[in-house]
Amino acid sequence: MEQIKQAIQQFIKGGDNSDTALLQEILHENYQNIQDGFFDKPGIFIIPKQEYIGLVRDKIFGGKPRQITYHSLEQKNNIAYAQVSLESSTLRFSSLITCVNENGKWQVITNIPSIETK
Repeated sequence: MEQIKQAIQQFIKGGDNSDTALLQEILHENYQNIQDGFFDKPGIFIIPKQEYIGLVRDKIFGGKPRQITYHSLEQKNNIAYAQVSLESSTLRFSSLITCVNENGKWQVITNIPSIETK
């Protein structure tokens, strides 16, 4: 479980610090960020890995430190699910984060955030 938490924390740190190299490493090649709404645009948005990294690089996503709280963490063989809350100075996130273990390495494969302003 500790390796799973480390992968999630690296994912969060990569966004918080706009560290695209860290995100490139910790995000699975088939990563997707799935969210309901994109700022003022309604609808379901499915954002693949390279687009997500570009949004972080361009400072559209991330760049603010967030505090993480784990509500649940469950592992079934090589798949793990975490329900977490993340809080920055301006935003509150409730996220379902899925990790997979391939070749002995845990990576984040999906993030499904619900975002609200404080």
